[in-house]
Amino acid sequence: MQHAIQGRHDGATALPTEQLDPDTGSPASTRQATDLAVTARGLALHGSRGLVYGPLDLEVPRGALLVVQAPQGGGRSSLLLTLAGRMLPDKASSLTVLGEPLPSRRTAVQRRAAIAGFHGIDELDESVTVGETVRERLAWLSPWYRRTPRVDQRELARLIRPVFGERPLPRVGSLVWDLDEVDVMLLRVTLAMAQQPDLLVVDDVDQVHDSVRRQFVWTRLEALALGGVTVIASVASLDEVARMRWNRRPEQLTLATGPRALHAD
Repeated sequence: MQHAIQGRHDGATALPTEQLDPDTGSPASTRQATDLAVTARGLALHGSRGLVYGPLDLEVPRGALLVVQAPQGGGRSSLLLTLAGRMLPDKASSLTVLGEPLPSRRTAVQRRAAIAGFHGIDELDESVTVGETVRERLAWLSPWYRRTPRVDQRELARLIRPVFGERPLPRVGSLVWDLDEVDVMLLRVTLAMAQQPDLLVVDDVDQVHDSVRRQFVWTRLEALALGGVTVIASVASLDEVARMRWNRRPEQLTLATGPRALHAD
């Protein structure tokens, strides 16, 4: 069943437009809140240089893949960080993520929403091995009193195979510097998925510059969504969805709003 992603005007548009639920004959926007990972009304953010994104109305079904399309500086990173509970929207905004109202329940959302692909946030140290990178992430997620053992190739495979799929896996001893850009992006997604999130937000998928190779990243993100994780990913190319192959066409949200904002405290 196709669900509606709704967007208001003022520089934000969303496709497809509102549809009728084939089971009830009612507008899709009237379905139960438990079916939705994200519900927003009048969601907007202003920074010191003006409008960053919005205002927009948004409904994202649980387990959906939503592709957010916007030019550089169009507010996509800020929007994704807002949805993941890492950035504060305007006070007049109404936003619920994973059943939690934001910003009052930011900590609860942050526990269940993971992020990947963000400049200056989850970038990898290129001088560190893949094994140590994964071990560091596991240690961060573990209680302080629990020792995190070294990650061998078998354990690495167990952790990253759900994200990498049939792609050949990197070696634990390989430096991040030596990885292909597809592998770097998928490793960042793997580290995010180690949190076992209900919501995954991935910024700037076109860090994988070649569209043919980027197709594999989209295929893996689609697989994660089909596995039950709600995935929201951003890209600059406005025709990205049309150019890629999908098992199930993703939802789309197109932004055309102003400069990027600073992080909220």
